[in-house]
Amino acid sequence: MFEASYQRHLLPSLSSLLETGQAGGGTRLEAYALLGDALRSRATDVHLDPGPEAYRIRLRIDGRIVDALRVDAAQGARLVNQFKVLSKLNPVPSLVTAEGSFRWSREESDEEVTLRVTAVHCMEGEKLAIRFLAPPQTFDDVVALGIGEEGALGIRRWMDATGSMLLVAGPTGAGKTTTLYTLLGQLQLTDSHVVTLENPVEYSIPGINQIQVDLDHGLDFANGTRSLLRLDPDYVLIGEVRDRESAIAALSVTSSGRSLMGTLHSRDAVGVVTSMRQLGLADSEISANLGLIIAQRLVRRLCQHCREQTPLDRHDREWLEAIGLVPPTQTWSAKGCPQCDGLGFRGRIGVFEIWQLAAEDHARILRHADESELRRGLIERGVELMLADGLAKAEAGITSLREVFRMGAILTA
Repeated sequence: MFEASYQRHLLPSLSSLLETGQAGGGTRLEAYALLGDALRSRATDVHLDPGPEAYRIRLRIDGRIVDALRVDAAQGARLVNQFKVLSKLNPVPSLVTAEGSFRWSREESDEEVTLRVTAVHCMEGEKLAIRFLAPPQTFDDVVALGIGEEGALGIRRWMDATGSMLLVAGPTGAGKTTTLYTLLGQLQLTDSHVVTLENPVEYSIPGINQIQVDLDHGLDFANGTRSLLRLDPDYVLIGEVRDRESAIAALSVTSSGRSLMGTLHSRDAVGVVTSMRQLGLADSEISANLGLIIAQRLVRRLCQHCREQTPLDRHDREWLEAIGLVPPTQTWSAKGCPQCDGLGFRGRIGVFEIWQLAAEDHARILRHADESELRRGLIERGVELMLADGLAKAEAGITSLREVFRMGAILTA
């Protein structure tokens, strides 16, 4: 029934139930056992993947998918059925994607967890994806995110100034919301008045005035921006600059002398300029309003209990030298131990690129400089790009060199 190659120790309660046959039929014990095990393993998502003879149960831990358990097709189908009933979905297999949610209280605590369940029909059967919905982790200071002292100083300078735009850039799952909410937490401790305009409001932030876009009642980004500016804010947050409407709303805030924060999907810091151009903003609008960009990725932290120093691979050294980078003097790896559930990693940390725009940057944008020219300007000025920050963290034993390579940062100018 089980395969030894799977990390079955991550799901001990579910494994025990399935092996002893203590659950089954119409009970939900197996679903609850799976959820409890997943939370103890620090999983953010659970995947039930169908196969011709068995289901694979996989967990996303620290951003990476881990094979946890393989169960026979009947047991997998029963688990799928239990989760669909819990989330008020029709248990009959459907040919269209279905989505539901439910709340669950853990027996060992009073904590209530919200879960989103997505079911979709695949060739081998019905697949289920279960997401634990939780507020993003926040930190007391941006340095705790993994931002160096120099970058943190630039962020503090921006927070002390007024009338420009700070954007946190990166792909989905790069930790942008965590960084943004950490900055909001810092502002909450000051004497500033902070208002947000979000679509939707994902998480409540104590001490912050949050407004949700409501298109059904005429509250769009344009009307919402006009309204919130009458509230006399010092800082405005627009959750995500995702289209021309939200981009124009962001410009209207900074043009009025307020400071604005938001997120934007981009590969790196200079890619933000390209993204804003693609949203229809003119170079003069971008140059006049853009103040600071925090580009980031997330990498897994090496387990501090089982990490060990390893020699740098010759091919890695030659490759880094070929693209003009200095290879790290030492690298680290981890074999896995009980402290990290045998995975070798525990937790994640950000890898960052902080671009505080200078006069020459504004001039290049006005000249319609492309990404290569803008990036060369940063390198000439000594700004540390994302890959360099990742290599420094690999050399310090915070993460592995392989993790840095996987993050997909731009390599050269």
